[in-house]
Amino acid sequence: MTATDKTLPAESLFPLPETWTGNLWIRGCIEQPGSVTEADDSEAEFFGVYAQDAEGLHMWVEDCDTREQAEDLAKYLKSQFALSFA
Repeated sequence: MTATDKTLPAESLFPLPETWTGNLWIRGCIEQPGSVTEADDSEAEFFGVYAQDAEGLHMWVEDCDTREQAEDLAKYLKSQFALSFA
């Protein structure tokens, strides 16, 4: 089942793929000149939150200062996804 089966709440503050599966990926990141590179949590400068679409691709949603903030955001987004099927 994907989010296109029912519409996500219009008041969503974060960009999500139209075919969002409800799966999220959090990765530690380091900013380097001209790019962002994945990093271990201990070396990460920030944490990116990515939403998976029905094709298995990941779309950037938001950057957070800490993993805890990223996990809190993921919980919030998943709760909104669940509501979209209510």
